[in-house]
Amino acid sequence: MNCWKTVNFHKKYGFERLFFMSSLTMIICFLFLYVPTTSYFAHNKLSDDYFILLIIGFISIYPLHKLLHLLPIIHLKDKIRKTWKLPFRFLPVISIQVKEPIGKGHFLLTIMTPFILISGILLGCCFLYTHYVHYFLILFAYHVGICVPDFIRMKNIWKSPRTCFVEENENGFEILINNMQ
Repeated sequence: MNCWKTVNFHKKYGFERLFFMSSLTMIICFLFLYVPTTSYFAHNKLSDDYFILLIIGFISIYPLHKLLHLLPIIHLKDKIRKTWKLPFRFLPVISIQVKEPIGKGHFLLTIMTPFILISGILLGCCFLYTHYVHYFLILFAYHVGICVPDFIRMKNIWKSPRTCFVEENENGFEILINNMQ
């Protein structure tokens, strides 16, 4: 296999830039969704009960997001490197890395799974629990902010050849093509 493209994620984007882009995306997402959604549900009075559940949602979305990344590749078992750290004593930092190259479609599915599932659930809850639509929009915007690095990875992989493979490393990933075709 030959390397078609190498993306050094940390060097190209860096923590500060990713944090800024995620925060900005989070704010813009909330602002653009709050006004139309609250006007759509204008007949309902918003409630601020259960604020503790909003805090629990904030704390649990990140680990849930990371675990959902694991869902499409769980069958690879030994080919996955999983690390758990507790630097903040209560919020786990989870790192998932596939040791061997996987297909482009499989990698894209792995990246998109948390966004599709969590966003679908949160937006569905907006319609089920209309008195708490602002809570769900806050959590949705927070999750979209968490998904920004995934969106950047998708953008880098999207235009690659259909039959390519993606191999992750410590700094980013490499897009590999099979030269024996």
